[in-house]
Amino acid sequence: MLPVVRATGQVAVRRTGQHRIHLVAKAFGPLGGDAVALRLHVEAGARLEVRSVAAAVCLPARDPAPSTSELYAEVGLGGRLDVLLEPTIVAARAQHHGLTHAALAADARVRITERIVLGRHDEEPGRWRGTTRVQREGRPVFHTTVDLGPGSAMWRPPTTPRAYATDLVFASELADTGVRSRTGPTALLLPLPGGRVATAWGERLQDVLVNISDLLAEV
Repeated sequence: MLPVVRATGQVAVRRTGQHRIHLVAKAFGPLGGDAVALRLHVEAGARLEVRSVAAAVCLPARDPAPSTSELYAEVGLGGRLDVLLEPTIVAARAQHHGLTHAALAADARVRITERIVLGRHDEEPGRWRGTTRVQREGRPVFHTTVDLGPGSAMWRPPTTPRAYATDLVFASELADTGVRSRTGPTALLLPLPGGRVATAWGERLQDVLVNISDLLAEV
């Protein structure tokens, strides 16, 4: 069965495979004050992969206001969801708020990877705040907020990373085998009830992704 897709506004959706869709921006941005919402519903036993064709570049508006992006996902029994979008780049003087909210059935499997870059090449960083919430069978199992960039309480030398990435997985096999926590100077791996989250930060996104890969290679 092919995915059913509907889209309005600045984002279009294209089916690119039996279980895959790609998001296509129809306008540059988002600009300050813009809001983008993505809602995913994966039926019982279904599978969906979500990708994008290009990075999202968040730009400041004339009147200061944050842009927002919201991802709501509901995954039914035996469903599988894999979200891997191109990086979000927050330009100088821009502010962007992201929200990811996933509601999972008992044996649903989900993987959500997020990649953030503060500032384009040779410019000052923007500010990004991201919140992720995950519920399984109606019970909260993960809730975190990260706030990075000028003006953030977390933005203090020597910890002022311009790149940040997180890889979140919930799967029944992780509940059976377990995950051991690992920490490093710029990366960490934490076990969750029936899942795990790997996070890394640094000056360059390429190095951040390598750090996450190294952590996961030991799982």
